[in-house]
Amino acid sequence: MRTFFAVTPDAQTCVAINEWVRLCWPALAKPVALQNYHITLAFLGDTSADQMRFIEEAMVDYRAPSFKLTLTDTGYWSDSAVLWLAPAEVDETLLSLADKCKRVANRAGIRVSQRRYQPHLTLARKNTVPPSMPLIDPDFEFQVDSFQLVRSLRERSGVRYNDLQSWPLQ
Repeated sequence: MRTFFAVTPDAQTCVAINEWVRLCWPALAKPVALQNYHITLAFLGDTSADQMRFIEEAMVDYRAPSFKLTLTDTGYWSDSAVLWLAPAEVDETLLSLADKCKRVANRAGIRVSQRRYQPHLTLARKNTVPPSMPLIDPDFEFQVDSFQLVRSLRERSGVRYNDLQSWPLQ
């Protein structure tokens, strides 16, 4: 089963981001569906049932404060043809949470990328031409009260994400 840890904006923020994307870039090649908006904490890839049990047990007692996340920066990675939205300043709690997710995955026997963590929300994929600057600067803020372990399912219609487990933040 293909999985990742993530934080997800609330529904109102997802709708606002989606409307902003459609206004700023109406002709994107492959926009991400608003129900798939998330910020990955750690991508795990193929995860076995034993690894899932280990992760769930390891996270049961994890405590961290909730925090606000503000997305104000956009960018484009030409190597992966991805348009993204990200925080200008990364909250230390988000960094700690991402680090915890990576450490738990490693202890479960899952090899997680050791690249520097770059929190971002993917807006569109497969855009071979860099999009123009947005006409309206982004400014989306939401409260992060939980994080999830998410399953990624590939279907004919595209990718669908299902939350497998959610852990609250205080």
